[in-house]
Amino acid sequence: MNQSPYRLLIVTIFIGILGLEGCKDAPLTWPTPGTGGNPAPPAVVVPPATVVSSSTVGPFTYTVPAQEAEWLSYNGNLINGRAIGATTVQESATLRLEVRKEYGGSIQIYDKTTNQYLVNFFDKGRESGFASYAGPRSFADDSPRWKGVGYNPLQAGDDGGNPSPVLFHGLINGYIYTKTQCLSWAHQDKRLLPFFYEQWVRLDENKVHVKVRLTNQRGDKGFYNFEEQEWPFLMINGAKSVRFYNGSAPFTNAATSTSDGIERAQTQGGSIITQQISSFYLTEPWEAVEIGANRLIGLYSPEMYRANYNVAAIPAHDNWEGGNTMTYLGGRVFDPLDSDNTWLKEFTLIVGTEAQIREHVYAQPRLTKPDFWFDKTNGRNQWYVFDGGHDQKQPFRVDNWTVTYDGHIDNGPLNARGTKILSSTGSWRASDIDTIYIRMGYKGPEQQLNLTWLLNGQSPDGINPEFPIQNSLVFPRGARPHYGQVLPISVVNDGQIRTYRIPMRHSLWKDIVQQFEIIHTQGTSVIAPGEQIELVYFGTTNPDK
Repeated sequence: MNQSPYRLLIVTIFIGILGLEGCKDAPLTWPTPGTGGNPAPPAVVVPPATVVSSSTVGPFTYTVPAQEAEWLSYNGNLINGRAIGATTVQESATLRLEVRKEYGGSIQIYDKTTNQYLVNFFDKGRESGFASYAGPRSFADDSPRWKGVGYNPLQAGDDGGNPSPVLFHGLINGYIYTKTQCLSWAHQDKRLLPFFYEQWVRLDENKVHVKVRLTNQRGDKGFYNFEEQEWPFLMINGAKSVRFYNGSAPFTNAATSTSDGIERAQTQGGSIITQQISSFYLTEPWEAVEIGANRLIGLYSPEMYRANYNVAAIPAHDNWEGGNTMTYLGGRVFDPLDSDNTWLKEFTLIVGTEAQIREHVYAQPRLTKPDFWFDKTNGRNQWYVFDGGHDQKQPFRVDNWTVTYDGHIDNGPLNARGTKILSSTGSWRASDIDTIYIRMGYKGPEQQLNLTWLLNGQSPDGINPEFPIQNSLVFPRGARPHYGQVLPISVVNDGQIRTYRIPMRHSLWKDIVQQFEIIHTQGTSVIAPGEQIELVYFGTTNPDK
């Protein structure tokens, strides 16, 4: 991959230390740190009156309004000396939802209970939603401040403060709809990308439901590596504590963990450092930020079993929507931005008590056991290749996911040993799964592959010892014993499709399983590029029946 987890770790630690503005990926050359915003923010005026009322709707369909609507309100509050501008609004008894034209259709929430705007709008790289990434890394090398960030379309706008243009704004079935053409975040010259962000958003009492359709129509048809996407993310004003659950008893209201994202560095003279931003795994797909006494804003997404959080620009002591200090939540999935693909995404923001957040999350459907068909309908199922491989891109023209290993260079020859396939993430009780079935074809030099898995509270690939307090919360089991937590797959290497049955009998097959990996055996022999796996099915149901 262009950025290994270790490289991302080093880069993102610096974001936490410096409090840089922007989204996820730090550049390889550093912008000037933020000034901390305005220490005396302007008085906040909450525009009056409900403009659009939400309605109860049935099952969601991605239906576009037949005609455009006028922006129905205006917010004159200033951020960076500019009025927020045209908005469309929904209100409930406890919340006010604003969709903001001059921020590409990004959403803001005003909490009437604590009398504060919640989402951070320090620059056009903040806000909430879906931030997407693709290669090549050199795509932004002509940007003044964000070299190395690559292809990074963003809903709100760019580093120059330019808003992404809203192409269409309308109202349908109780939702506020916008279609935005994303700007390249790294640039400052209103550089349009062929990436379109359609958003349907609706206020439902204490919840904000957001549906998104992402469409990439890129002229560059090359395959670029699987990237860690921010799908979704949320930035909240001020330095706040974050709450989450990654224990062994999910969906039972078991006690959660809380972190303020700060501890004393073991080096650097014992200075305060913020959360390391290494992604970790949740057994319930939500995180929340404390915004008042027994009051939180929760971020839920059905695929949010891998996540992170961060608190940035703490010395600025800001706590308003135009300030630099913010608390970040992010769901982290790996996906490439295929050149001609569409993604349907969703998340919900819930403002209330922890019990209210979890009540909503528990009521949503979820995959209780692995059950993945790789076909034209389901594509990759958010599975991905790590460290040197490519596939046929989505959408699939034919069934089956074909992965070709390209290999990597680590102080030696080009070698595919170590390239691996990883599953999407979930929360699966090991005691409910006694057998895994893999239907696939393998073509390569090996006669055995290995299946390994990640348990809740484990770090997949080592731990940074600089963060003992945070590690105790996000990685309480420590690092996974990589080759001590495997079961063999005896493969026939002729490329023919077969079903492999793996009885899950192992001392470390327990508690909650979060992810699977198909890996090579340990060895020193070089595997030449071209090794191939064609994956048809992975799960707990025998596909031959």
